[in-house]
Amino acid sequence: MLAVDNLTIQYGDSTAVQDVTFKVESGECVGLVGESGAGKSTIGLAVLGLAGTPTGSIQFCGTELVGTDSATLRSVRGAEIGLAFQDADDALHPAYSVGEQIAESIDGRRRNWRRRHQDTVESLLGNVDLDSALAGQYPHQISGGQKQRALLAVALAGDPELLIADEPTSSLDTVTKASVLETIERLSASRDLSVLFITHDLGIVQRACDRTLVLRDGRIVERGQTNMVFSDPTHEYTESLVGIRQQPTAAVDGGKTSTGHVLVELECVSKAYDQGSVLDSLLGRDDRTVAVEDCSLAVREGEAVGLLGRSGAGKTTLARLVAGLETPTDGTVSLKGTDVGSIGERSPVHREAIGYVFQSPRASLDPRRTVAESVAEPLGGNDSPELSARGRVGELLETVGLTGYEQKYPRELSGGEAQRVAVARALAVDPDLLVLDEATSALDTITADRCCTLFERLRRERGLTMLVVTHDVEIARRLTDRTLVLENGRIVERDETAAILADPETKPAQTLVESAYTLQQ
Repeated sequence: MLAVDNLTIQYGDSTAVQDVTFKVESGECVGLVGESGAGKSTIGLAVLGLAGTPTGSIQFCGTELVGTDSATLRSVRGAEIGLAFQDADDALHPAYSVGEQIAESIDGRRRNWRRRHQDTVESLLGNVDLDSALAGQYPHQISGGQKQRALLAVALAGDPELLIADEPTSSLDTVTKASVLETIERLSASRDLSVLFITHDLGIVQRACDRTLVLRDGRIVERGQTNMVFSDPTHEYTESLVGIRQQPTAAVDGGKTSTGHVLVELECVSKAYDQGSVLDSLLGRDDRTVAVEDCSLAVREGEAVGLLGRSGAGKTTLARLVAGLETPTDGTVSLKGTDVGSIGERSPVHREAIGYVFQSPRASLDPRRTVAESVAEPLGGNDSPELSARGRVGELLETVGLTGYEQKYPRELSGGEAQRVAVARALAVDPDLLVLDEATSALDTITADRCCTLFERLRRERGLTMLVVTHDVEIARRLTDRTLVLENGRIVERDETAAILADPETKPAQTLVESAYTLQQ
């Protein structure tokens, strides 16, 4: 069906892909794995004529796509080859409903879609396990998992023979990830659909793909039946990928029974967001979304506490309440024994005591500032680091392994490098507490492992207290001593991390652990 032969892709003087050759047969699922920057997505885009200036050959059902005219490529896109992008937030247009966007993939038009394609749109939504009512909703009104499924419906609207799935589950929680993967597997079987699955998640490849291609620096370094690639890898790079996934993980020694002073304490804290209009307020209608409800927790000096749960469970909102980035609707927030919950904005006390590392490093770094300027920002060096701060910036970059990166800009950094810059900035004021908000979820396997090693070293060497927000049970196992499980804004279970993961007591915790186990099989 798809035959790629000696494909090379260049951007200017840079070679992104070199001499890549592979096939995808009818009804087959082929995995393309490798770390960020390896060229995986570039290959997927090249198949649709959307990447650089390729040389070599890309044939789809006997039709040569390299060098062909735009009309031929347009006829192939959507109708014969569907593409499901990594980030549904970027791929779905915020101003159009889900139904409009599916209809556009059918015939290129959005207007009056219900009259033309309502039955087809609803059928496509049903195929990806979504209620037909979602057709009238907009991307901001649905969850991350629903967005990813809607994107699958868009990709399948033209009834393609090949689906290119580009990291379709990378930022989803384990429960949603397993569910989306099951949907792709079911659709592949029922439609005899071929799939090129681009991912850095080895668990997904091992479960879903018949054959696997391992890509490094734009070249395929290993290929074969998936079970053989994982059980008996022949290339050292593949061995390293498999080794990272199979290595045992455990909480850092020291902290499970921390008797340090309470650093942060939340008592009966709730947070609600008003979603109503001015008219709703005038009429006394309550249209609030409760993100966190009646949550209490204490974080002691020297320990690492995990907030574990599915997307939308309230983890990030709770962490932002701890860090002073949100104010509670009810309850109290105490920092070092002082009530800080009523402060309207992040106070100097918060800024000096708590460092925060966000999920998306590129979104949290100003693209106009150099690395040195970003790291110096908490020290007061907003534009050009003062002499007194330059030494501190150098020390911080050395701590995170980025010596010599002072004059680089975010666009020049890999995902892992950008995240380490964010860590250096969070450490600038020598905080008592470091909050890691899904700090590895957007990173590939190797880069995530390196960041976890950095966090472990920082805790060991500096005695850092950490609050770790994650949907990944393996991250919780590796980085935390105690874990709190959240569901629908409430803390439903709390215990030592090892105890929860070995024998979860509540349904939400059981589902998270079981889903992670399923993805690893």
